[in-house]
Amino acid sequence: MRKESDMEPEVIHVPELAMLLCRSESAIRSAMQAGAAWLPPSFKQGRRICWRVGTVREFLRECESGLHKPVTPGRKRRPPPTFTSVK
Repeated sequence: MRKESDMEPEVIHVPELAMLLCRSESAIRSAMQAGAAWLPPSFKQGRRICWRVGTVREFLRECESGLHKPVTPGRKRRPPPTFTSVK
């Protein structure tokens, strides 16, 4: 049986998420304010922003498989004209 001190926490906060994502705490806080897509979904406990460890790991797996690609800015391009369509 595992001791309570050996157990991994279910909920993490900004410092722990920063360590998991290899980012600084200020980068995490700035990204939260900007609504960055590279952050996993969070929730609030009182005044603190929290993440479930399982949700963060699942989000990272999805990013690794390419599900959370950043949206490219700008309009969609039309295909270039071909000789048959030029009159």
